[in-house]
Amino acid sequence: MHIAHENGPEHFEFMLPPGQQWFSPKEVASVIGRTDQFVRDAFDNQKILGHQNNARARKGRERRRTYQIHREALILFLLETANYQPKDFLERIQEILRNRSPQELTQLQHYVTSRLGGVAIRRG
Repeated sequence: MHIAHENGPEHFEFMLPPGQQWFSPKEVASVIGRTDQFVRDAFDNQKILGHQNNARARKGRERRRTYQIHREALILFLLETANYQPKDFLERIQEILRNRSPQELTQLQHYVTSRLGGVAIRRG
């Protein structure tokens, strides 16, 4: 089982399609909930890093550009634009759990155990 570092880029992996390394502006827009024009503008302003090319035109005569954004650049953008740290989620969840009934906590324990593949949670 893979455990994500509490402040690492792994926090955002669930948002991205497994195995996909390169994204178009339209695909990035879908992930971040913005338009593909927003993504191209952010790319042009170097807020989203990536590659652009036009293989059909001679160098210096390119009119239409193709944008390619690597998975790591997209995760970097998500990390840089978040107004929180991934550990903040865990802290908020812990705050919520403090006021749950034993019955609710038992239900949550069953859910978490199933998500861990049946590994029981040790009481500490």
